[in-house]
Amino acid sequence: MKKGVSFLLYIVKLSSLFKHKAYAFSQAGDGEDDCNFATAALKKIKPNLELAGISLARITDNYDIYSLRDEKEQFYKFKISLLGDDNILKREATALRSIPKNESFPSLVKQGVEHLGEDITYLLSKVKVGESVRDYGRSVLMHKIDEFLESYWILSRSRPVRAKYFAILGDFLEQLIPSECLPETALESVKSYTDYDVCEQFLLELRSETLTIRNNIEGELNKKCHGNLSIDSIFYTNPSFYFDELHNVSMGHPYVDFVDLILETGVNEDYDIKLLKKFCDSGEIAVNRDLYFQVYLMQLRKKLADLLISYIREVYLYDSYRYEQILYIADNFSHLYERFCKIELFKNNRDFIMKTICEPIFGVKA
Repeated sequence: MKKGVSFLLYIVKLSSLFKHKAYAFSQAGDGEDDCNFATAALKKIKPNLELAGISLARITDNYDIYSLRDEKEQFYKFKISLLGDDNILKREATALRSIPKNESFPSLVKQGVEHLGEDITYLLSKVKVGESVRDYGRSVLMHKIDEFLESYWILSRSRPVRAKYFAILGDFLEQLIPSECLPETALESVKSYTDYDVCEQFLLELRSETLTIRNNIEGELNKKCHGNLSIDSIFYTNPSFYFDELHNVSMGHPYVDFVDLILETGVNEDYDIKLLKKFCDSGEIAVNRDLYFQVYLMQLRKKLADLLISYIREVYLYDSYRYEQILYIADNFSHLYERFCKIELFKNNRDFIMKTICEPIFGVKA
């Protein structure tokens, strides 16, 4: 196949809960106040930066992301966390330092803690102007697969880091049960609305299955990977891509990122192996189907767990305030429903889960 030719134009499944539907959302929070706060923080952190424009780009569970433009038409991302835990942004800074400067990854400007009424943790980086794959459209990854892979493999070929995906996945799974990650008031809401015992038992068994697979392949998790690849962390800059949200960069395996990629984009399962071969050829690594299959089973379960706990958090912790996020969760779930049905544990509980995850669409109480 010639470089630059669109690859497998029809491998992305377009079936979705939202097909032929349009939705409009207002930004949660007060964007003007948020930008004023970020501007004040920036004046203390980087007073020589001549700011020409600022906007609130995204709100995550751990930090807010601002897009900046200076008078020289250079672009930046400014991440601010008020949680008092600087580990996530500190890990991202460490990851950026491990990658040679290039256009496929942000360039670290400054990271640290600043006092502005209260302590804030921040990370400032220089980026190319681009649009997230979620905003631009998932299909760009398949239309521009050669350019995407060329950008991606820069990460795996950069120097190793101390962080281990084995531990990162373990930490995620330890916070999986609602009683371990929700305050008491939110937990009581979960128990009053849904069958909490069924929910907790399902998540416990899903955690156990994921840990078993992870432990079986621990020795293979020794190659650098992004560890958090999603359509929100990949940006299209025409004609290339750059990668963000690098706090989970770790020693794992590129297969972790490949599986996350096909799950995020809704690729038709029939094309998984064909895409895997192209992925491995591009990275000049051998195809190991046995290892790939184990990583696939592990990441598929992690994705299911992540969607469920994210939904619970959005509804019962954030009181459905971030309804855009709830719809993203339900949409992702719909893309992956057929894959999830091949997990025996899911099949045995799918009626309960289907009602739970799709409640905001269908109005069904579990």
